Amino acid sequence: MATTLRTQWQTKQNYIWLAFGGACLFGALVFWAITDQEAVVEVEKKAESEVELQIQPEKVATTAHLGSFLDEVKPLDMTTRVVAIAQHEAEFRGTKFIQENKKNSTIELFRVSEEAIIKRFLQRQSDRQAFSYLRLTGENQIEQYVLIYGVYKNANEAQKALADLKLTLPKSVQPKVEKIESYAEYVNDLGSDELGLSNKLYAVQLKPAAVPVIDEATLAARQQAARAAVAQNKQSTTSTTVTRRDVDGNVVDVQKSQTTVENAPQNKTNEPEVTDPFN
Repeated sequence: MATTLRTQWQTKQNYIWLAFGGACLFGALVFWAITDQEAVVEVEKKAESEVELQIQPEKVATTAHLGSFLDEVKPLDMTTRVVAIAQHEAEFRGTKFIQENKKNSTIELFRVSEEAIIKRFLQRQSDRQAFSYLRLTGENQIEQYVLIYGVYKNANEAQKALADLKLTLPKSVQPKVEKIESYAEYVNDLGSDELGLSNKLYAVQLKPAAVPVIDEATLAARQQAARAAVAQNKQSTTSTTVTRRDVDGNVVDVQKSQTTVENAPQNKTNEPEVTDPFN
């Protein structure tokens, strides 16, 4: 009887747990159905901090001061002229020469890439007054040196001067007439005339001068006085003899001594020398 009651109680307990489990499962399904939505939920953006909000106005405020550093950082000056680090000849010219003669014409003798070639050519010329040379540089221009001859008012005068030009040049060199203004775009140097390097040649003129007359009698007298001074400068010697005697008058001892006395040195007079400036 007791066994039957225990079995019925266990059966009821199992049904109770089964019903409770089914109720929990049903509740879970209902909760899942309610919360499962396909609509997109907008997420609110996090508010910016106070530090970020303070920085933004400062960034905008700086745009109002554009160009305020022009005094500290000056813009590039495209008119600045260049001084080439080199030892130029006195005939080297720059922008000043171009501006003063831009309406004139000249004779272009030749162009080279080395300045030393022009220097050697100028050194062989006896008259360098009419020669000048320029350094050509630019964005689309390789560095060259151009030697020019003379400055003329127009191309006709330059052409006539070219016809009468007497210079020994190689056959491959063909001088031509050019306007000085055509070099302005490629010249941006300071010339020797602006730097004070235009050394002028000065001629030294020598004038004849009388040769001084030498008095033989005066020279002989000075030589004789010099020999007399040497003779007086010889040393003088004094001899002393000491004789010792006893009470009876007999000679006991005799002593002799010599004393040398040097004469006081005499000041020598500096004799003026007579020199011939032409010997």
